Amino acid sequence: MTLYKSIFAVLLLTSSHFAAASDCIQIKVIKPIVVQFSSDDVKSKRFDQVKLLHEDKSGICLPTLDTYVLAYNEGVPFIAARLKGHTPNITLIKKDEIEYALIKYHTGNKLQVLKGYQYVDSDLIELPNFTLSSNLSQINIVNGSIEVNNTELVKNKVINQLAYYDFDLTGIHKKR
Repeated sequence: MTLYKSIFAVLLLTSSHFAAASDCIQIKVIKPIVVQFSSDDVKSKRFDQVKLLHEDKSGICLPTLDTYVLAYNEGVPFIAARLKGHTPNITLIKKDEIEYALIKYHTGNKLQVLKGYQYVDSDLIELPNFTLSSNLSQINIVNGSIEVNNTELVKNKVINQLAYYDFDLTGIHKKR
C-alpha cells in the first residue's frame, strides 16, 4: 500500500459521509460490501463501496458510474480496486494456500461481471485473464469453482448455456 493511497483514503473517509450540491464533495462512502467467506481459513475482512462525486455543468453534485472498493490495512483505508459497475459483493476463497477475492458486480440491465483478484496483505492484485460475465445475472461460486449461466439466441431459439470454470493465479480455465 502506497502513501498516496493512504492519504487519499483518509481524505475520502473524513469527507465522505455527506454531500451538498453547493460544495460537491469528491468522494462518498456508499455502504459496506457484502463479503462471503468460503471457509474458516479466511479471516474476517472489511470492504466498503465508494463513489466519486463530480459537479455537472448545472452545478448538481452527481456520482460517477464507476464504483471503487475501499479496503483497510490495520484500520487505514485505501482504494483497492475500480469496478465499471455497481452493487459489488465479494467472495473470499483460499485455494492451495493462496487467498483470492472474487468480486461480482452489475454493469447494467441483467449483465453481471466477475473479476478475480489475489488478496495479499489487504491489497487486491487483479489477476490476468480473469473476467467472466452472465447476461442472466447468474454467476455462482460453488466449492471453489465458478458456474456461469448465459442465454444465446440461435436461429430464433433461446438456448441456456451453463459453463463451469476453475481458476488459479494465471486466470480462469474452462472445465470440460
